[in-house]
Amino acid sequence: MTLALSGLILCALAFGGLCLFTTDKVVHEGTERNLHALTNTETLKINSRLKSIEQYVNTLEIAISGMLDSLEQLTDETLLAEFTEKSRELIRLTIGNTEKAVAAYLRFNPKLTPPTSGIFMTKTSKDHNLKFVDPTDFSKYDPSDIEHVGWYYVPVQTKRPTWMQPYMNKNTGIYMISYVIPLFKFNQEIGIVGVDIDFDYITQEIASIRLFDNDYAFIADKNGSILFHPSIPRGRPYTLPDNNLLVHNKLINGMDLTFVIPKTSITADRNSLIKNLVLITMLILVIFIFASLIFANSITKSLKLLTDYANRLIDGKMGIELNITRNDEIGDLAQSFVKAKMRLAETMGHIKGLAFRDPVTSVRNRNSFDHYIAEFSMRASSGEIKSYGILVASVDNLFKIKNKFGNTKAITLLQTASRLICTTFDHSPVFRVNEDEFIVVLTNDDLKNRKELEEKLASSVKNTANAENPWEQVRLSIGIAICEDTQSSSLSEQLANAENNMLKSRNAIE
Repeated sequence: MTLALSGLILCALAFGGLCLFTTDKVVHEGTERNLHALTNTETLKINSRLKSIEQYVNTLEIAISGMLDSLEQLTDETLLAEFTEKSRELIRLTIGNTEKAVAAYLRFNPKLTPPTSGIFMTKTSKDHNLKFVDPTDFSKYDPSDIEHVGWYYVPVQTKRPTWMQPYMNKNTGIYMISYVIPLFKFNQEIGIVGVDIDFDYITQEIASIRLFDNDYAFIADKNGSILFHPSIPRGRPYTLPDNNLLVHNKLINGMDLTFVIPKTSITADRNSLIKNLVLITMLILVIFIFASLIFANSITKSLKLLTDYANRLIDGKMGIELNITRNDEIGDLAQSFVKAKMRLAETMGHIKGLAFRDPVTSVRNRNSFDHYIAEFSMRASSGEIKSYGILVASVDNLFKIKNKFGNTKAITLLQTASRLICTTFDHSPVFRVNEDEFIVVLTNDDLKNRKELEEKLASSVKNTANAENPWEQVRLSIGIAICEDTQSSSLSEQLANAENNMLKSRNAIE
């Protein structure tokens, strides 16, 4: 009896300790993963709002550049007036597609046109409706005057799309943020096109974020100064309160989105679970002591099998078998473990499919691409992969079809483009990494035969021009970068080269 009781106590304590350790570890790791997943989800929501603004200005820039056939349209007074009127009508018809827009503008190079030329549509201080007003007179300000004309000269000097810092418009009383794209054509500075957005469009979304009890989020600039905080004025630095956790995420406009989460919010469930587990373990220990004379040997053996089975499941070993053939509660528990394993395996498979598969085209998505390139980079660094190619394909007419015929037809276009790419490069992984862009990683035969396959894809795309419906007519811009020696350059460099080549291809088509 002494030996049985001693063994039972030791087994119960060992089992309980293992459960406590495992529970604490699993819950802690699960909470950390869920926390990052939750903050990433909220960040994606904010970025999607900013991305929609970028897409609108990008579309506006493409349309305006497309209407400009020669510099004479800017230098000739009559042609300039006609071009300005066309652009004005374009902005008037499309500005309603951008939520919370407080201004839209197209300004021309003051060296080519009069200093007040261009278009400026803004909300007035009286009725807050978008109206066309006289543009700013460039002749009154020096190009170094950032406060008045920095919105023009900063993007032009950097030669890239720019998110401007938020500022208060004293004419309308609106705190706004601007996205500006410089216009260059004919190897000449043409001007800029941009949109001002009510900053509340972003801050309202941030103010509504609630992941746990008493948590909140705020945004700061790259220097750490507050741009929006529920209780701290703009421009102040932020000091972390005690017993709080910070999670930093970057927005696509360069701002820092920070989540402030009380530690008690993320540990309360874990502490409660551990407390309950301790109580349950103690209760089981007492009960089993009284029953040890009869069931000690059989129960101890079965519990060891169940513990081993549970630990293997925690380690992700779904192929193991549980060999318990009892016709009592232990046997029922064993069957429940087996059923739980089957359900868990199904759920994990389903979740993995959702996380790594694009629902529109059924090819791999951005998450899958990130995992793939991480593994691919390690294989390349180890010398397992000697050479490879990156192909970037952009569906150039996607947004045009979406804006004209709706999302359903845009999906049809994406599926058609995806099918052409997949059937051409049928030995290479294909990823849809954003709304209109696919990436193909070329290796082995597809890498050797890339020129023939590229010609095949171009021919397939060309054949779609005869399709009856516009949304079945695919237009692709393709860029390829080839890495002959994986030790001489990184995958990210080759991806950037492929992106640049794709953009050159698109510009050449335009």
